[in-house]
Amino acid sequence: MIKVDTIQSRQLTGNLLGNETQRDLVVYLPPSYSEMGDRRYPVAYLLHGYSNRALYWPYGPALAFGALHPPIGEVIEEAVRDFHAEEMIVVMPDGWSRWGCSQWVDSPVTGNFESYVIQEVVAHVDKNYRTLPQAQSRGVFGISSGGFGAWHLGSRNPDVFAAVSLLSADSYFEITHKPFFYQYYDRIFPNAPAGPIEGDIVSWMCYGLSQAYTPNPSKPPYYADFAVEYPSGQLNEEAWAKWIALDPVVSWEPRLANLRKLSGLLLDAGRNDEFDLHYGHRLLSKNLKGAGIKHDFEEHAGTHTSLMFERIKFSLGWFSQILQFS
Repeated sequence: MIKVDTIQSRQLTGNLLGNETQRDLVVYLPPSYSEMGDRRYPVAYLLHGYSNRALYWPYGPALAFGALHPPIGEVIEEAVRDFHAEEMIVVMPDGWSRWGCSQWVDSPVTGNFESYVIQEVVAHVDKNYRTLPQAQSRGVFGISSGGFGAWHLGSRNPDVFAAVSLLSADSYFEITHKPFFYQYYDRIFPNAPAGPIEGDIVSWMCYGLSQAYTPNPSKPPYYADFAVEYPSGQLNEEAWAKWIALDPVVSWEPRLANLRKLSGLLLDAGRNDEFDLHYGHRLLSKNLKGAGIKHDFEEHAGTHTSLMFERIKFSLGWFSQILQFS
């Protein structure tokens, strides 16, 4: 069963982009939910990627690149049938922002999306559904920007989520994200940057990611500092330092104490990822291994999103081994 709730968020109020503060929340309830009125369930929180919305999971294309998919309820039930997943509640919040995605972080420009999920979404779900309201029975996972969000929320809030699964997560910004600025500048030269270009995902990422990672409320109308200067291409060291402080291949170290509290951590990426995010997963795994952080590392034969729904099923099977069901 799919339910769609709405949450009027206090955490998103006052964001400078005017992003809506009332958000859809998609909730999948397993078949036994209506049959077993006293049973409580663990919860997996599924975060969407760039330029998507919560309602895309049950009703529309779930990828920024236009691929279609079966309804998410069917995907989840196939995980139970084919991937040895146990029945659980799956919750899909909305992290959309005007030029792409909130990246699930707190920003005065896009809105406080980390606080929205941690303080409002989880509380709403625990209040309105028969959950097991404890960290050991909650997991968070996501694809691409949603994978980064799963890392960000999970590695900062182990008292809320005990299991974290990254599916092709944004990472290793030095090789995967910094080039966006140079690509954008090459396309517009000799004209100066003047905002996101309709249909140009690279320009949207430059603005959307900067509004999340280096927001600047004093610079309307886009309210962001770029990490690379135009037209010289020189790195803005102060802005770039803020970007990489959030990069999983860097942010793992100051979060070591939190990571040690997790019951499980899964890194999963395609070795043919066209955005080269598999290198970030490899490097993060190497760093975690060196620090003695137990985790699971999976690398499959797909691209960035070609096996996304298979990996969602795999993650649900993995959560079934990690989360507490009582």
